[in-house]
Amino acid sequence: MQQFAPETEQQAVELVRWAAAAAKRLTIQGNNTRPGFGMAMETDLVLSLKQLTGILEYHPEELVMRALPGTPLKEIEQALAEHGQQLAFEPPALNRLYQTGSTGTIGGVFMGNLAGPRRFKAGSARDHILGIRAINGRAELWKSGGVVIKNVSGYDMSKLLTGSWGTLSVVTELAFKTLPAPACSLSLAFWGLTSEQGLALLTEIAGMPYDSSGLAYLPAGSLRTMPLAAPPGKDTSLTLVRLEGTQVSVRARQQALQAGLSCDAERSLLEQPESEAIWAGVRELAPLQDTRRTPVVLRLALPPANAARLCRLLKELEGCQWYLDAAGNWLWVGLDAVGAQEKIARIRGRLGRQGGSSTLYRAPAALRQRCGIYCFPDASVRLLNQRLKHSFDPAGLFNPGRLWDTADAAAP
Repeated sequence: MQQFAPETEQQAVELVRWAAAAAKRLTIQGNNTRPGFGMAMETDLVLSLKQLTGILEYHPEELVMRALPGTPLKEIEQALAEHGQQLAFEPPALNRLYQTGSTGTIGGVFMGNLAGPRRFKAGSARDHILGIRAINGRAELWKSGGVVIKNVSGYDMSKLLTGSWGTLSVVTELAFKTLPAPACSLSLAFWGLTSEQGLALLTEIAGMPYDSSGLAYLPAGSLRTMPLAAPPGKDTSLTLVRLEGTQVSVRARQQALQAGLSCDAERSLLEQPESEAIWAGVRELAPLQDTRRTPVVLRLALPPANAARLCRLLKELEGCQWYLDAAGNWLWVGLDAVGAQEKIARIRGRLGRQGGSSTLYRAPAALRQRCGIYCFPDASVRLLNQRLKHSFDPAGLFNPGRLWDTADAAAP
């Protein structure tokens, strides 16, 4: 398929204008590091944003950065690290989940609304975007927000676009918040708890005033692929608690937390190198990366109070790997190929009754088409998505059918 990679915003506008006039449908992508996300698309051309790259503005003292969408995530993180800052929402690269070499772009992070284990504390990418410039399906250049954190005039269209996976507009520029990186990071590891006990512990700690920034539970099966080994001679689960901040604050909170817990499970302290390594594994979905073992990967979002019942269902399913992240708000689930469609239906059925949502992150193309990427709770949400798509991209030029079937995306 023919690919175009505009080097300027104006070139991108002209390309979209030509595509609209010629009724050419476009695949919108950056470095194409997540080709396995979404349903198969039938398009005529590829519009790649990989040449729109570079940091336009960075004001460390103001905690804001402005960059072009094709800027590699590694370049952004390196620039922030030089000033002791970070993207607090901890975006995952996910390149290993999709078996691609590149770690992606800053545009891909925001268009996917990606976030890692700090999601329950720092929010997602959507909570950190300040402004955006983009091209809609009419080839009109529009903008929302800016580089001022307290910008409240009008509708916040930049947040609406975040998480749209390139289906609403072609992003040409982004402004976002940055935050100081912690000087110290360590973790408490609790070994051998059941999923019910682990989730209860995470819920208890989340309600304590110790400002934890990572709360996860990994069953024994998931822990085998992580960089941290279980205690010698044990095949056991791991409940993880991360504390970050200044050296003095972290040590004081660690001691107070250990003293205040009634849990008598075997525990160990992970100093910064070990702590960072295992949380990188949690963030990058290390237990589910093997496509032969778990070709199907879903993320389930639900209230932590309902997670225990869903965990019981997952234990009943053959060929199922899973772990809890974000203080129990997320369940990452990997399934083998045998009966995957029926398993997804069972999981989504239970999830719907318990008040949650699911996203199909990886699956064979035919399975994605049959099951859909999202499960809409009711027809009104599906209709709202259709109307948004028609408002931004009335001719359906951008990534048609990636998030739902094109027959469902017609104008209401």
